[in-house]
Formats: sequence, C-alpha cells, structure tokens
Amino acid sequence: MKKYIFFLLCSSIFISCGDYQDVTFMGIENVKVTSMSQQGVEAEITVRIKNPNNRSFTIYKSDLDATLNGMDAGKANLSKNVRIKANSEQTYIFNIQSDFSSISLNDLPKLMALAKSKNAKIGLKGNLKAGKLFIKKSFPVDIAKNVPLSGF
Repeated sequence: MKKYIFFLLCSSIFISCGDYQDVTFMGIENVKVTSMSQQGVEAEITVRIKNPNNRSFTIYKSDLDATLNGMDAGKANLSKNVRIKANSEQTYIFNIQSDFSSISLNDLPKLMALAKSKNAKIGLKGNLKAGKLFIKKSFPVDIAKNVPLSGF
C-alpha cells in the first residue's frame, strides 16, 4: 500500500510539471553590502526573475565562486532559501556571504578602493540548486555584471 501511495504522489508531481517553460533571469538590480571585514563580506543581491509557470519553486542554499572586479573573492554562499512565486516577474533578495580566503595581500588595495566605489563588476559562477518538494535540479550559473553598490 505504501508503494502505491508513493507511486501516485510521484506520478502526480511529474504529470503536473509537464508544460514547463524556462525561468528567465532578468538581471541584477542592486547589490547592498551589509557588512565587510577581513574575513569576508555579507551582501543582499536584488535580482529580477520571471517565472511563467503555474508552479512556484525554491532556490536552495548553494555555493558559488565569486569575483569582485576580476579578483577571486572566494566562495559565495546563498545563506537562505528563496521561494520564487508562480506566474510572476518580480525582484527577490538573495543573502550572500563570501569569505576572503583566496584574496592575496596584493589585492587588499583593490579591495579598499572597491569599498569606496559606487559600482563593481560582480561575478558568480557555479551550480544553483532549485526545485520543489523531492524534485531538485542543479542549474549552471555564470554571471558577470556591473552593478551599483549601496549600503556600505
């Protein structure tokens, strides 16, 4: 009986996901640096996403490689899951934590100049985990955008 219920649940999930359309990343709108120290940076990245599907989904905590103005900025960790609403085009805030473990002493002057600048080229590369319930998939991410910095 348990196998039958599990089969029905899985079948209904796969059938309901039949007419899937691609979710569109519309761009990074803002990056707000909430804190910066010798250990790393915490930031809120505001992203516009269009989901034309009738189903919402969640972007799960993920690790990405980060760059700041071409400098290797270590790992960027998405610290909270983000729920993307169905049939929507709106902005979502991603809380990112990055460590500076891979920044060399030669990069410190560049990092200080970056802290005072109004814009930065932010790069994120890796795999982002997304899905709903028991169905999860990794999506490759390779973004490099000039974005306004605020809040620091």
